[in-house]
Amino acid sequence: MRFAKNDLTQRFAELSPRERVLGLGGLLVVLVYGAYLLFYQPIAEQSRLLTLKIQAQRQIYSYLQQVGNEAAALRQQAAVDTPAVDGGNQSPLALVDFSSQQLDIKPAIKHLSPEGEDKVSVWLENLAFDRLMSWLTILETKHRLQVLQIDVEKPADADGIVNAKVLLGVV
Repeated sequence: MRFAKNDLTQRFAELSPRERVLGLGGLLVVLVYGAYLLFYQPIAEQSRLLTLKIQAQRQIYSYLQQVGNEAAALRQQAAVDTPAVDGGNQSPLALVDFSSQQLDIKPAIKHLSPEGEDKVSVWLENLAFDRLMSWLTILETKHRLQVLQIDVEKPADADGIVNAKVLLGVV
């Protein structure tokens, strides 16, 4: 059964006025509901999901700010409260000896001598530059020994290996 445009208009014309209004009203309801399902509902759902994501991101951001502030406060408090880690009353000579054993730098130390009560002179040979810098950083941050003077030489035959003469003192 095939309907042509003329057949539909003829059938619509044959309907009573009440049936025409009811048919147009039903068609209007179907069109409005279809437009709602096709356009408005997906947009509203995406908007709701994006709003939830934004709220979650804001909560994470505020939590990270709070943790960052706490970490900064603890870092500042630790710097003020602890004068020296791993032996606050030890001499610089003992601290250098202890830390060089822990970090396996002791074999590179060729000469170690105190320079008064709060300074120590260290001569190192054939040590990797990265290990030297790591060790000096640990001495400064954990043991409060500051590099007062340093002389670094690179041997001609080795890449990344240095000889160094370091004067360390209590901060």
